[in-house]
Amino acid sequence: MKKIRILLILIVAAFLFTACGNKETADVKKTALTEGSTTSKQVLRIGMMSSSDVIPFVLIKEKGLADKYNIELDLQLFTSAGERDAAFQTGELDGVLTDYIGVCMYQNAGFDVRITGITDGDFILMAGKNTEINNIDDIIGKSIAISQNTLIDYTLDHILLNNNMNSEDVVKEIIPRIPDRLELLRNDKIDLGLMPEPFATLALNDGAIKLGSANEFGLYPAVSAFSKTAIDEKEEAIRNLYIAYNEAVDYMNNTPIKEYEETVIKSVGYPEEMIGKVEVKAFRTSKLPAVEEVEDAIKWASDKGLCSDTLTYDLLTYDVY
Repeated sequence: MKKIRILLILIVAAFLFTACGNKETADVKKTALTEGSTTSKQVLRIGMMSSSDVIPFVLIKEKGLADKYNIELDLQLFTSAGERDAAFQTGELDGVLTDYIGVCMYQNAGFDVRITGITDGDFILMAGKNTEINNIDDIIGKSIAISQNTLIDYTLDHILLNNNMNSEDVVKEIIPRIPDRLELLRNDKIDLGLMPEPFATLALNDGAIKLGSANEFGLYPAVSAFSKTAIDEKEEAIRNLYIAYNEAVDYMNNTPIKEYEETVIKSVGYPEEMIGKVEVKAFRTSKLPAVEEVEDAIKWASDKGLCSDTLTYDLLTYDVY
């Protein structure tokens, strides 16, 4: 009997030792997984140009949201869309801030790029201060500086159609560089301009007359997009980016601009004298764009010969949410 009791004690002791050892091993594994998730950050390299839609991305870095959501954000600023696109196509970037027409053209060139989110870039339609144009009904027959077969061209056509006009109702002057368009408008060499920030605000401060904007006429053509290669390799990081983006937007929409005005001045490219004068409208949280918006852009681009009419919404988007 005594031998049996000793044997039982040894069995119980062995069981407890094994259980403790297993728990310790499990704890070690859990710790290792946790440490791995906080230290092995994937880098997302995003190309952008100075514009209002970059603000939430800059805030992601400045407010520590990249660390919070375990990503490393490498924001690369370009002064021309051509340079940005070249870096994107050679694999130096994972994603870009672009637009519907840009994504159509990427696809047409055999570069598989997918829209993964919306942004709130806008384009302001303005008349020169000495044109005596006071509303959009006055623009028929007037000259406007644009870049041909681009988002600006598409946006203008959309605004015209929304106001019962068409592309032939204005005289399109092809001026590739936005700074040149701004100077033409300032110096009364052109009647109208359609520009993003910060150029729009600079023109308005010089006396230009605001006639409306893309967003006000229901068009939100600016998007964020990633190559399919980057999505395949970094889908979780991209998903976390949009969680961080939406938190940055919530911060913007619920915080007085004076708290982050310096970020706005720097990221959009406003001159320093704009401090205290900048306004930022409410931003939307990111999601995929509406099907009809993308299909409308595909039709416009295909009619211009910029892409195939066989492109579809599913080929141009990817749901990381």
